[in-house]
Amino acid sequence: MTLPQQKQPPADFPLTDRFTGAMRLAHEWHRGQYRKVAPGETPTVPYLSHLLGVASVALEFGATETEAIAALLHDALEDGPEYTRRSADALHGEIRDTFGPEVARLVKDATDAEPQAGEEKAPWGERKANYLRELEAQQSASSLLVSASDKLHNARAILTDVLTAGDSSEARTAFFGRFKQGQSGTLQYYRLLVDAYRAAPGGRDHPRLLALFDELDRTVTALEQACGVTAETTRNYPNIQSNTA
Repeated sequence: MTLPQQKQPPADFPLTDRFTGAMRLAHEWHRGQYRKVAPGETPTVPYLSHLLGVASVALEFGATETEAIAALLHDALEDGPEYTRRSADALHGEIRDTFGPEVARLVKDATDAEPQAGEEKAPWGERKANYLRELEAQQSASSLLVSASDKLHNARAILTDVLTAGDSSEARTAFFGRFKQGQSGTLQYYRLLVDAYRAAPGGRDHPRLLALFDELDRTVTALEQACGVTAETTRNYPNIQSNTA
């Protein structure tokens, strides 16, 4: 049987072989990494699912190919050293040489920790407080798009798991045990992220970006409601402040 010839994409199709190359690199650099699970559970979901999900969210909210590539590689500098045994600087250099300086900049902006191979990350509260301050001052709409796409995909996954875990506080505590900061730190961080995105000057006058922030806000609100707390309560949790005092 003769197979039909593959249809050629139109000349203006937004995704090219650059995007395909980024998917291959994301798979290579995160091979062996899984999504977080609670203590005692066996991880089964490859971390690549998150990277593809973030790229999907970014594209749905109007990302260019360059922004979508950065979405695929957004965790390379933070997690890549552990799985590649290469430094964050080396990985950043390869991103720049392969995909150009704009992708490299966007990946850098999406990163709150750049441990060298074998090094520990800085304390969670310190990293998150610094990242929130950077977001509040962020001038780049592209950087905000990549970052918020990451956070929306994570928030959706957390909400789904919380709703699946059940209504009991014991079940929620067990679920949030996969995060070092627990329930209060997780909820606080995502609420403060919403506030930071809305404050960022680079997000103004970009309707699709503002729609992304709105969707993140709705998801975080639903997560707070599922945990029986309000936005004001989560903003005032001590986790990030106490870690950065």
